[in-house]
Order: sequence, then C-alpha cells, then structure tokens
Amino acid sequence: MKKRIWYSMIVVCAIGLSAVVCAEEPNTPAGASEVTAAVQVTDPNAIDPASPLGQLLEKINHAAKELKSCKAVVDYLFIHEPELLDSRTIRKGTLLYQKTDKGSKMRLNFDTVKQDDGDEQKKQEQYFFDGVWLTKIDFTLRQIDQYQQAPVDKPVEVFDYISHNFPIVGFSGADTLQKQFVITLVAPAKDEKKLHHLLLKVKPDSVYKDDYTQIDLWIDSEWYLPVRMLSVSTQGDIYDLVLSKPELNKSLSEKLFVIDAPADFSKNIKTLDEKDGKDSAWPQEL
Repeated sequence: MKKRIWYSMIVVCAIGLSAVVCAEEPNTPAGASEVTAAVQVTDPNAIDPASPLGQLLEKINHAAKELKSCKAVVDYLFIHEPELLDSRTIRKGTLLYQKTDKGSKMRLNFDTVKQDDGDEQKKQEQYFFDGVWLTKIDFTLRQIDQYQQAPVDKPVEVFDYISHNFPIVGFSGADTLQKQFVITLVAPAKDEKKLHHLLLKVKPDSVYKDDYTQIDLWIDSEWYLPVRMLSVSTQGDIYDLVLSKPELNKSLSEKLFVIDAPADFSKNIKTLDEKDGKDSAWPQEL
C-alpha cells in the first residue's frame, strides 16, 4: 500500500463487538491470512442471494445503510517488512463517526504509541475529516496540518475516502466490496463463533490494486459491521486494525467534531490547487 500520510492513524468505526476484545498486541498471522477452511467464493457477476455468503452480504449492506454514528476503541498494529526488519508499531485510541443529512464526519484520537519492544508512551495526535478537509493535530510538534481532499460543494463520504489511506473497509456496504474484491466466506475458527470471517482478494482492476493484495475482514454476528481488518499491502507490510467497545447510532455532540487546538500551534494549510502529490497529514506507516 502506498505510504500515505496521517502519521498515526487513517481509516472507519467499529462495531458490534461484544465478541471482540482488544489485546495488548493484536494477533497477527505471519504475512497474511493463510485461510484453509474456505467454504464459498463469490462469482463477481452473480452471487446467489439465498447462499450463506449472499445472505451475509445483504446483512452487511443493511447495517451500513442504517449506520448513523459510531464510537469505538481502536487498536492498530503496523508491521513493516515482516520478513526482514519486522518493525512493529502499536497505536491505541478512539474513533468517532457521524452521518447526517449534511454529510459524514470522522475523528480519530491516538493517545499512545509502542515501538517494537519499547515501552508504551503517551503521544497525542488527532485526525479530523469532514468530507472536504483532512486535519491532523500533532501535540508533540505543536502543529496543525490541513489538506483539502474534495471541492467544498462536492464532499466525499468519509469511509469511501478513508479506505484508500487507512486499512478500513466494509462500512460502505457489501456492494462496494463485491466490486473491488473476490470474496471468500471462511469457516470460523473455534474462537470466532460470534464472528463472520471474509477473505477479500483484490481484483486486478480494483481501485485498491496499488494499496493491498488481500484483506481478512471479521464481521460481528450481531451488528454485521467490521470489527477487525487484517490487511497486506502491495509492499508486504501488515496492518491489523481492531475495533471494540462500540456505541452505535447514539447521538454524538457536534462539538466532538470541532477542531480545537491551541492558538500558538503552527499551521500548514493546502487547498486542492496547492496540493503537490502526497498529503503529509497521513501517517508515514500507512
């Protein structure tokens, strides 16, 4: 996956997860999912709605359409070049999402970071995206970066945009998944009885073809929304994102999505006309 920029996040929303508990360090298979118990693979052009996979995809679609807000705990593990350096970074924080008639918004707070075998350290970073502007606030550097991502009169949906920069998919519905991936329904492991496991193989013409090779996606069996995404980039890096302790479709104060940083922070602002390629607000490891 292209090394984008949110220096600690970029992504989502986690849901339905009484069945998922964030570990100190999420379990990460060595490389990708070596799934062996596949029970059904999609035909990209025809999926039987009555099949187990067809029924699951319909429930995912319905859940995505009904999602109006979400608050969840985020555990994010990044492994760089696992077969070589095996450099690991773990970040923890909170994800907030809200959708109204005016559009969608997301806020991601990262509070701590742990590098390799080092101690967990406090490191506060905040990310906001309102469909037009991506904002990163780095409290260590005392800096605000803002990058315009879409015209003011044509905002984009948060999850559609984020999925290209942060390994979070499935919240835009199953129709999007079917267009971009060949989907395998996997028989659940013993500890996954309350989850549905999908293996997503990127299609040759997919919009994600330069970002990922495959994504393991776990769907909660109560809410039918993603709770874990284990992704492998085209460069071989691994991203393991776990979402837990969800609060779904509850009223969230607009104040939570208001950017409020100290006045003395330095600012870097670029409009669409000023962009020169990559946006330096995305985490380097993404």
